[in-house]
Amino acid sequence: MSKYDHLVHTFEKQYNSWGDFMPPYQAYFRGHDCMPDSNFYSSYRCYMKEAFIDRVPTFHTEEEYLCFIGYDMVDPWGSFDAEVEFWIGRDINNMEKHIITEPTIVRIPPYTWHCPLNFKRVGMPIYFQVLSPRGKFGAFLQKIDEDGNPSIVYSAPGGNKQCVLDNTKKCTICGKCWRDRQK
Repeated sequence: MSKYDHLVHTFEKQYNSWGDFMPPYQAYFRGHDCMPDSNFYSSYRCYMKEAFIDRVPTFHTEEEYLCFIGYDMVDPWGSFDAEVEFWIGRDINNMEKHIITEPTIVRIPPYTWHCPLNFKRVGMPIYFQVLSPRGKFGAFLQKIDEDGNPSIVYSAPGGNKQCVLDNTKKCTICGKCWRDRQK
């Protein structure tokens, strides 16, 4: 046993049920859950075809980075063949739309509204990575009540919730409960 073993994390293959737009696996590094005292979050996913994800604008109390590159690591620029629509802005009612058509990283400052995120056209697989300098983070969402009054609510990070299909496990954001509700 090395004195630095606690600083080495081997990714687990986490299976998902989001749909045929993504392979049936994903990888995450969820900071505190994976390594004591870690203040870093990262997800690794491949999008194979069109997908409208993250339909609702959100913000976080910490910055976030979204990375879009072609999936061929030998030529991530030449293998980028997609159009991704992304919205961002300080005011939820006055956000800007950006169209991503080449390898791009987007920095989202704290308290900045972002999304929807729509993979509108995917000619070749896209490697999508989300990074955050906080080991666990959740999103703030705007809810509108029946009288039309807005409020901000916090959605806890997946790693802090129990799986709704198996309460002996933590949520891994696999999408199975979402897919089951769609049937």
